[in-house]
Amino acid sequence: MTENQAVISHEKHYQHGNVVSYIVGFVLSVILTVIAFYIVISHSLSLMATGIALGILATLQIIVQSSLFLHVSLMPSKRVDLISFLFSVFVALVIVFGTLFVMHNVGHFMMSR
Repeated sequence: MTENQAVISHEKHYQHGNVVSYIVGFVLSVILTVIAFYIVISHSLSLMATGIALGILATLQIIVQSSLFLHVSLMPSKRVDLISFLFSVFVALVIVFGTLFVMHNVGHFMMSR
């Protein structure tokens, strides 16, 4: 296999983004960030509505980042990438919520003395 064939084989197997997808991802990320910033700064929504809006915007931001920059998709050829990404999210959630659980219990039991 020549070097050119190896590069073509690599490009077929790993679909990297092009400049347009990176620019679209960057613009969408900036727009979502500015919207979230405006919602918080303007105090135009109630506290509950602000939390819900920020949760929705954060979810959209995750979708934009993972699809346009990390190239995670539901295609069968990208299944390993998706499983790795979901496992990483799971580990991060276990660490965050485990830490919160431990800190809550430490505070609860230390204050009871």
